[in-house]
Amino acid sequence: MSLNIASPRDVIITAVSGYEPKHLAVWYNSLKAVGFKGRTLVVAYDVSEALVEYMTHMGSIVITFDHDEKKRRYSYSQLKEEIEDRTEEGRIYTDRRWTWNKRILRFKDKIYDRRFFHAGHLVRKRLEALGEPIRFVAFSDSRDVVFQGEPFSWMAENLASDRDLLVGEESITHQDPWNRRNVLKTYGHHALERVENQPVCCAGYFAGRYDAMMDFMLAVYYFDQTKRSGDQAAFNQLLTFAGWKEKTARVNWQVPWLLHAVSANVSPQVKSFCMPADSVPVFEDGVVMTSDKQPYAIVHQYDRNKEMTAHFLEKFGEVE
Repeated sequence: MSLNIASPRDVIITAVSGYEPKHLAVWYNSLKAVGFKGRTLVVAYDVSEALVEYMTHMGSIVITFDHDEKKRRYSYSQLKEEIEDRTEEGRIYTDRRWTWNKRILRFKDKIYDRRFFHAGHLVRKRLEALGEPIRFVAFSDSRDVVFQGEPFSWMAENLASDRDLLVGEESITHQDPWNRRNVLKTYGHHALERVENQPVCCAGYFAGRYDAMMDFMLAVYYFDQTKRSGDQAAFNQLLTFAGWKEKTARVNWQVPWLLHAVSANVSPQVKSFCMPADSVPVFEDGVVMTSDKQPYAIVHQYDRNKEMTAHFLEKFGEVE
């Protein structure tokens, strides 16, 4: 008698707010076109019922928060969730230095940070409830990501057994003015020294083995939440620490897994630019490829390039 044990599935997590179906059509349609057979889970913040219905129709498990039937919208309040999370027996447990505790009216949701809390916490609970074995997990932006190939095939073949995370480098170092300012205002000069001459790793798409990914996303949020400056600085700082560093494989635009397309738009004259001239990605016949003509499985920030945007909207932009 043989046991019918399900094969491990791959999962892609994304988070959305303020979008409508037209903004996610390229993401969904291109993912369908490459034959992805895994699950997609979405954390949805301020969104319409129409978007939730569309994402559900496209096969996603959607996590929502407060529903307003009259407005036909879902909404989210980080302040409300933070207070509930820290209340016990009628008492709120917060550090007195926290801005939202002293100046409640000035508190603003920071969903670009909070999404990693929900991805590592709420999504994990939902996946555990399903009871399915999970192999790899990816976190993906949605509006500016297009899939040209099965998103986990390259990873399955190339991620070393002693590595749990896979991240993609941009073509700029932390000498880039925006990234430099972000690190300085978040953590200061000491932190900048840890990353200054390293390529920036982008948090808009990354992947890894299930347990490591869920913990890493949660760690990014907890590492950043007291500063509340930005996920990118926390993301790159964590990757400098022993433990995370040894368990993470870093790849750049020269391998056909992932391209952060902003890399192809940075001028070589910029001081922080670190892409050799003979390794510049190419866009030919509707395909984004490495310099040696291997198609990338995933292209992030395709909307930074007018030709790519026009092509992918025409090919995948229709809402089912």
